[in-house]
Amino acid sequence: MRIFVTGATGYIGSAVVRSLVVAGHEVTGLVRSQATQTVLEGLGAAAVRGDYKDLTSFKAAALAHDAIVHVAMEYTPDGIEAGKKNLLSIIAEAKAAKAKKESAPRQVVFTSGVWVLGNTSGAGDESASTDRAAPNVRWRAAQEKELLAASSDAVTVAVIRPGMVYGYKAGFICDWFKEAEEKGAASFVGEGANHWSLIHDQDLAEYYRSVIEKLAGGVFHAVDGAPVTVLEAARAASHAAGAGGKTQAVPVEEARKTAGAVVDALVLDQRVSSKRAAELGWKPAHPSFVESAPAAYAEWKA
Repeated sequence: MRIFVTGATGYIGSAVVRSLVVAGHEVTGLVRSQATQTVLEGLGAAAVRGDYKDLTSFKAAALAHDAIVHVAMEYTPDGIEAGKKNLLSIIAEAKAAKAKKESAPRQVVFTSGVWVLGNTSGAGDESASTDRAAPNVRWRAAQEKELLAASSDAVTVAVIRPGMVYGYKAGFICDWFKEAEEKGAASFVGEGANHWSLIHDQDLAEYYRSVIEKLAGGVFHAVDGAPVTVLEAARAASHAAGAGGKTQAVPVEEARKTAGAVVDALVLDQRVSSKRAAELGWKPAHPSFVESAPAAYAEWKA
């Protein structure tokens, strides 16, 4: 397949590109600079220079592919709105092309996240409501609905909601490793009794690949199926980084002074399940984070 990826050199995007290239797909990524183009080409993908907020800079290239995977994210009002408008425009143009029996994308994949579920009751699967989405991601819940409503026989829309992602490069988990090394303890917000649903970045990349290869549509939860409390996860990270399992709880109000609205998402209690993973034939290769923390730490250090 020919697959176009926005955010192709980002944390999730680069993992997705690697997975697709290894599987033999022809991948093109949207980049803004020569530096990111060099990185992308090093992953084995082609590059198109442009800005995802400016559809004219990449529309022709995107429409020449079988699938479009939107991973890019800019947390500004302009960036959020542009991302949605551009995807809806691409879907509309692809539908028009299909009606003329012209070549056009058959699938659009939108990256969301499990925070749109808010606090879950039991194991929140793909049918769970997004009415209680965390304040900082309510826009995502709204965009999901608009994009899914645009899905048709001509263009399938898939929404992937990753859990808390960890791996070699970045993320809240890696912050724990760094804090454990530098400060002797991994800090978390709140009491730590709330649950997170996690996924390793390599498993997440394979999840994307499964959705794309099957031209699957609808909502998909990309989680490892082993929710853990934040305290358990922070202790595991601390042990792995040589801090003896030491942790530090940061009061919510104190954290909000420096981190802002994301704090409300970090204290969500989320036991998320992925019922639709069976449709894809996908299973995580990595065990739960508590078990895989030493390997994750070694990966991060390397």
